[in-house]
Amino acid sequence: MIELRNISKIWKEFQLKNVNLKLSEDYTILLGPSGAGKSIIIKCIAGILKPNSGRIYYNGEDITDIPPEKRNFGYVPQNYGLFPHMTVYKNINYGLKLKKFGKLEREKRIKEISEFLNIDKLLSRNPPTLSGGEQQRVAIARALVLNPKILLLDEPTSALDMNNKENIINELKKIGELLPIIHITHDFLEAKMLGKNIVFVSNGEIVDYGDKEEVFNNPKNEKIANFFGYNVIKYNGKLYGVEPHNIIVKKYDSNGKDELAGEITGMYDFGHYKKLTISLDDSTIKSIYYGDDLNIRDKVLISFKKYVVLNNKS
Repeated sequence: MIELRNISKIWKEFQLKNVNLKLSEDYTILLGPSGAGKSIIIKCIAGILKPNSGRIYYNGEDITDIPPEKRNFGYVPQNYGLFPHMTVYKNINYGLKLKKFGKLEREKRIKEISEFLNIDKLLSRNPPTLSGGEQQRVAIARALVLNPKILLLDEPTSALDMNNKENIINELKKIGELLPIIHITHDFLEAKMLGKNIVFVSNGEIVDYGDKEEVFNNPKNEKIANFFGYNVIKYNGKLYGVEPHNIIVKKYDSNGKDELAGEITGMYDFGHYKKLTISLDDSTIKSIYYGDDLNIRDKVLISFKKYVVLNNKS
């Protein structure tokens, strides 16, 4: 669907470096820390930014020099980009008028999309009177009403509270069944819920790309493992990535073999499980524990149910 070939872009003090990427029609997440270059990639795809070098293709057609309004890609910026002085109806109608759709067709499309996103009762209101979740729905409606080939979303849930975030995620799941979505986030839990394919971006480069399960279950290096919430543990000259729920913790026993010794320095009780902070000789790790027999300052032994061996090069 979308292919980036050797895309480089200098933007202010940041540089995107020879990005090569082929994206299918499956829901794709651009994941990585803030400032990694995700927004620059998506703006190049949208046509808002033009790369300094390299080419962009859509279904085999070179679209690098095609202006954004002729690509028919729906783009929703992080700040929503709504006109505060216009009603919701006029915001959604804006692009339709620019493209010279007839009045009846505009009204039909606005009715359909506002009902689909459950904002039909908000059409007479102005964006400043809406909640963050409602504004996000309006921004998505304004993009979808033009029947785009792709929907490009720049951190669509970053400014929302938990309830609104969950609602928008459910809406995006529905939309993702209708058209391809490329979605930026730095929240790997959100990425897990929505993405089929994951592109991990760091410091202007594509560090990893593939199926969600493969990327999350097999982080390539220490930087990615830390981002995904893995414990990074050096043991016998190797670097291991271990998820907190894959760490086995038991009370210290001098007969323990092939196990790491540590001390519990923190404990948070979540009812049916506890989150432990355990200090080892040269690192601190997190573990999920389901028993009731451990306390802070207890000496413990650590072993792993499952782990990945990490590349020492980040």
